[in-house]
Amino acid sequence: MPSHLKSTAVGLACLVCSVAHANLITNGSFESGTFAPQGSQTMTLNPGATSISGWQIVNDSLAWIGVGDPWGLDAQDGSFFLDLSDYAAGAPFSGVQQTVLTTPGYEYTVEFYLGSSNRWGRPSALTVSAAGQSFNFASPTTGTNNDWQLFSFDFVASASATTISFVGSSGVNYIGLDNVSATLTAVPEPMSSVLVLAGVAVLCAHQRKRR
Repeated sequence: MPSHLKSTAVGLACLVCSVAHANLITNGSFESGTFAPQGSQTMTLNPGATSISGWQIVNDSLAWIGVGDPWGLDAQDGSFFLDLSDYAAGAPFSGVQQTVLTTPGYEYTVEFYLGSSNRWGRPSALTVSAAGQSFNFASPTTGTNNDWQLFSFDFVASASATTISFVGSSGVNYIGLDNVSATLTAVPEPMSSVLVLAGVAVLCAHQRKRR
């Protein structure tokens, strides 16, 4: 293969790779927004609130917690995290959701950290939903006071925009959520061929222009 064709092929591969690894979630660690603590470095947000940049609160109230809370809990990433129980005992639990741009037929992977605590009751659990698919995730039944477990969830997009939601499903006084991401992980096989053909078309056009 001519060197200029090789470099173009490498460039296309790098472009696809960078798109696949780009995080579609805005503010996945809940670091930005209008944080106005009401005490204990905690802000209670009610359903419909959009104080956390990129996110909407659903189902019930939650606690947005910063550094210096009195409960011995810390964020998994950055300075802020969520408690979907709003540090109140038992259901109903809160949740958050965000709508991201997707391509129908493509597969995406959502990753997140679920927080749990011996001091505030175990296990904690939440349900992740996207594109009509959902799954429940639960923390271990044993651990320490400030534990974070990484979980992942795969879904196939059915529209050009997909709402991803995280809603508490079980817990006592604490259901932690932090460090959320969503990335493209698989392109349908026919689309792979389309990408190759598109690349060939671009190269042919380039060759004709040179002549």
